[in-house]
Amino acid sequence: MLSREQWQEVRRLHAEGVPIKQIARSRRIAPNTVRRMVRSPQPPRYQRPERASVAAPFEPRILRLLMDNPALSAADIARRINWPASPSLLRSHVARLRTTLPPPQPAPRLQAQQPAAGLALADLRPGWAEVGLWRPAQEFEVGHGQVRTSPVLVMVAGDSGRLAARLLPSEAFRNVWIAHYRMLQEWDAVPHTLRWETVDPQSMVSWLFGAQAWDLSWSAYVARAELAQLTVQAGSPVPALHAARRSLKAAFPAQPSAISPDAFAVDLKAWVDDANATAASSARWSLERSAMRRLAEAPQLLALRAQGRAVPDDDGYLAVAGNYYLVGAWGARRRLTVEVTETEVVIRSSGYHAGGFHTVTYARSWAGGVRLTGPQRHTVSESGVSRAVPGP
Repeated sequence: MLSREQWQEVRRLHAEGVPIKQIARSRRIAPNTVRRMVRSPQPPRYQRPERASVAAPFEPRILRLLMDNPALSAADIARRINWPASPSLLRSHVARLRTTLPPPQPAPRLQAQQPAAGLALADLRPGWAEVGLWRPAQEFEVGHGQVRTSPVLVMVAGDSGRLAARLLPSEAFRNVWIAHYRMLQEWDAVPHTLRWETVDPQSMVSWLFGAQAWDLSWSAYVARAELAQLTVQAGSPVPALHAARRSLKAAFPAQPSAISPDAFAVDLKAWVDDANATAASSARWSLERSAMRRLAEAPQLLALRAQGRAVPDDDGYLAVAGNYYLVGAWGARRRLTVEVTETEVVIRSSGYHAGGFHTVTYARSWAGGVRLTGPQRHTVSESGVSRAVPGP
């Protein structure tokens, strides 16, 4: 490419009357190039030829996915569209395309919804359920020399009184959703209306604002429920939930010594099965369950996971659900994918780290502030082959 000085010299010589061919010979430039420089009012500058972006063919599909599910991550989008380029390039395009979407509507139904005039909760069509917490007085031995109390999540079908209950590590909404998800799986159905009790304002505050950056929150749950076209209400409990609590309190009085959460969970399940075993409630439950949605009809809600991405601290520990889980040198200073279930904490590399894709699985601890270094298993996948490796 010719320089600005060459352009200026050619134009000066031409202005002095020097023929174009003589300028071309003296400057060793093609005559046509001299003519272009004489005609050009601006000095030459390099311009990169425009190339179509690798993301251009994928943009319509990415936009459709984001419109259907605004919370979809770039990693999920990459898997669905078979993205052929680097993850960072897709993340930048997804971030740009998000700005073109219409602004999200404010999450409704965070406050109690008042039934229409003359319409009581008992008048709702079958297929709704009430969800709330019960706090047993029993203390639990959670390991590492710690003893604590834990809440129980209770769900009651609004018409038949069908019960479901699960013990939780804490009142964090992450744990509430994990248990609620298991209850929906047990019922193999999703109520069309879920009425969450908010008698304790402090619990709702922690659900709304207490989640970590990568964690699951009440707001995310409500947004996903709306995508699944389910109604979420927040209000005072109905008599059925009060009755379930009274029965639970009578069936599980506080023991003088701490017991294990597993033992209590077994007894709780047996009690729920007995409570649901009456012929009358079983018949009513069959009718009510047929009025609920099938699990496959609410994929947006059931795809919600207590997961996110986090970076280990300088000592190699990830802060997850109140404890610290060690990862090896392969995860140092990298953003790792973390998923929390009832019983496990699963940490995965989000890229090709130190020779492969790492997955470390720890048994989840209900204790608090504990540093855990011994995973249940650690696998590395490389070239389509997985192998177990020792340590975190």
